[in-house]
Amino acid sequence: MHKIKHQNKIPKSFFVAIGVALFFWLLTKLSKEYQTVITLPVVYVNLPQDKLIQSEPLKKIDIQVKATGFRLLGISIVKKTIKLDASKLQRKSNLGFFFLIEHQKIDIQNQVSNNFMIGQIVQDTMYLDLGQLATKKVPVKGDFDFNYQLGFHLTKPIKITPDSVLVSGPQKQLDTLSHLQLQKLAINDISKSIKQTLTINEVSETIKFQVKNVEIFGEVDRFTEGSFETTFEIINMPDSIRVNTFPKTIKIVYQVGLTNFNKVTSTSFKVVCDFRVSQLNNLNYLIPKVITKPGFVTSVKLMPAKIEYLIQK
Repeated sequence: MHKIKHQNKIPKSFFVAIGVALFFWLLTKLSKEYQTVITLPVVYVNLPQDKLIQSEPLKKIDIQVKATGFRLLGISIVKKTIKLDASKLQRKSNLGFFFLIEHQKIDIQNQVSNNFMIGQIVQDTMYLDLGQLATKKVPVKGDFDFNYQLGFHLTKPIKITPDSVLVSGPQKQLDTLSHLQLQKLAINDISKSIKQTLTINEVSETIKFQVKNVEIFGEVDRFTEGSFETTFEIINMPDSIRVNTFPKTIKIVYQVGLTNFNKVTSTSFKVVCDFRVSQLNNLNYLIPKVITKPGFVTSVKLMPAKIEYLIQK
């Protein structure tokens, strides 16, 4: 024999009745008048023309309001921004500026809605750190991550045009601004010259740039190695002393781009040994150094790195 299972089904009319009851309950609740505190964003208008906000001010205010649930629900969904009139600022000695929000209560009431009754404003006083509008020329710095094909490299440092930019803003912020940073540029497998337009990163909302984009250029070339023997000069040696050096010439090994290879000659470099440095450090040898070289030459190496010498008697 098959057992028959009886299932108790809840009629749809039950759910309809529940829904209708819930609707009328919400309608009753939202029709009632409530008193609560709402938080609204604020902006500052009518700032003095020669002044700027130096540090971040208060961006929200808490207002006690009285209204029906329907009205409160509406304002909680749409956060109206309140404009505070900064032309009513008062000076507090040398510590900054302030104004009493209570004095702008009527204006705030009109901005919110006549359907709300504004009571107390929690923040009774607003402070603004205002500074004199100033200008300053600031250098621009790059943030580069370059990887080159084997044998290729920059022939000279990246050129940024313009290399400095006139900025304007509050004096306090400009005093601490040492440079402007470019957006980061990463390039891999480089085998030809680099030319790009890059944007200067924003510093703050109150600092404005005269120029927002700059050009960068980097000349890239295939590098090769060159070398030759040359003489060197001993400097800071007393006139009464004569020395013999071993060796008498020095080998210069350098890297240079192929396009500039034929421009390098033995007169392109000047190598000196400072006799005084050896004496002060009690060294029995001289240390050769390159003091003059072409800008397009890189990775200069001297062989040997020490020059032996004997004082003639």
